[in-house]
Amino acid sequence: MKNILLIIIFQLFITIGIVAQNFSGNDGFTKHDIILKQEKKSKSFKVTHSASQNIIPGNTASCNFQGQYHYENSYYLAYDLKNDFNLNGDWIVQRVEVAVEEASAGVNFEQPLTVKLWVMSSYNHNTIIQDSLTLLASDTVSVSDTESGTLKSIDFTSDFYTVSEGKVLVVEFLLPDGQDNGNLLFLGSNNDRISDSTYIKAPFCGINEPVNVSEILFPDMMIIANIYGEYASPNPQIQSFVVNGQLTDTEIKNEPDYTVKIIMPADTSLSEITPQIQIPAGFQITPASGETVDFSQGAVTYTVDNNFAKVSQSWDVSVVNAGPDITGANLPQINGDVVINGSPDFTVTIPVVEGSDLTSLSPYIYVYDGFVTTPESGSLQDFSSGAVTYTVSHSTLPLTQDWQVSVIETPATSSVKNPRPETVKIYPNPADDFVIVKCKGLQRTEVLDFSGKKLFHTSGKMINTSALPSGIYFLKIFTENKVLNKKIIIIH
Repeated sequence: MKNILLIIIFQLFITIGIVAQNFSGNDGFTKHDIILKQEKKSKSFKVTHSASQNIIPGNTASCNFQGQYHYENSYYLAYDLKNDFNLNGDWIVQRVEVAVEEASAGVNFEQPLTVKLWVMSSYNHNTIIQDSLTLLASDTVSVSDTESGTLKSIDFTSDFYTVSEGKVLVVEFLLPDGQDNGNLLFLGSNNDRISDSTYIKAPFCGINEPVNVSEILFPDMMIIANIYGEYASPNPQIQSFVVNGQLTDTEIKNEPDYTVKIIMPADTSLSEITPQIQIPAGFQITPASGETVDFSQGAVTYTVDNNFAKVSQSWDVSVVNAGPDITGANLPQINGDVVINGSPDFTVTIPVVEGSDLTSLSPYIYVYDGFVTTPESGSLQDFSSGAVTYTVSHSTLPLTQDWQVSVIETPATSSVKNPRPETVKIYPNPADDFVIVKCKGLQRTEVLDFSGKKLFHTSGKMINTSALPSGIYFLKIFTENKVLNKKIIIIH
């Protein structure tokens, strides 16, 4: 038996300056979801279990030797970010504050305090099991005697210590054994909590796993601590915006336009559209994903912000019916970018290799589903005398538009002059297993077979062509400004 008295006691010493008045007092909040005060000029905000920052003297339990020095003590606070604080996203911990009631170091007027960030998958608000914790970060700082009665700040911005959505953050405040140096440290606490509890582990006093302080008869002890951080995706975004039955991929433009456009079949009613929307974790969108909205009167404003309205951005979202438009064109002899000019010109210019026979060409003209062209796409036409008129019309609705389609000869290294030229690099071509598309403002690329049938699309630069049979294909390249068409050859 050790003849040293090992006790868990209230802290009995109140030194000059260690008073509750050193703290700011009750913030006046009563619910978790509003104890999240944003720091000025920052996207950082705090979570806390403490409704007040006032230290109650002598309120903190400690394993120590008669108030002369402390043995090893660990205090744990659990933060169920999703369920208790309404944080719906990955969260980066930036800074931890903890109240210091009394610091009395035996050497050089300072002593160590280790702060550990742990995560665990679930929390029953009654138990913390040490083996269920995964260490996220740890830092040891010095606490000077002059910091008694203050909030000690520990910085964690040296790296991105991220608590994944749905995980529980556990903060441990470890007081290393102070008997060799005569260190005595009491963290500040009070009984003015919002909810939850403090847990303590003190091996020298026989507490080898974290236990709720209420189990050792300290039900009114809540360590005063504040955790500051920000969402891992601080900028509002619309990542996807999908409507069942849309004809093309959604066009999402961010800064500076902030617009979304979806094209529906020409006979679709726009008065009851129900989009499915994806945004970054931790943000919300209004109107909500899955909410039915009337787009028949024009664009609708959608606003994305986080739960605490620190950052927000609005998009003008248009859902429109397809019209009698030409969306693309191709020829085996193509030699450059197809230029499509809509209203008021309604022209299409297809460049072909110099020396091509313009009297016998069969261009593929692409239109929206439900529309047809006259002459028929892929039919033999004579372009030697100039533009050929293609009429685009709907199969059942009175929608029609004439387009002037021209084919011009260009040198092998040239392309059609364009007031807004796009530089596109496609390599290797001919290709085997893959093709790389390099283009400024690239949004997506569609791969079409020789007949103009869409096979698949991708938003990346590298296109996997290993499954395509050898032959001629077309790439329909969508950029921020226009649609470009390129021919590729696959040879296995």
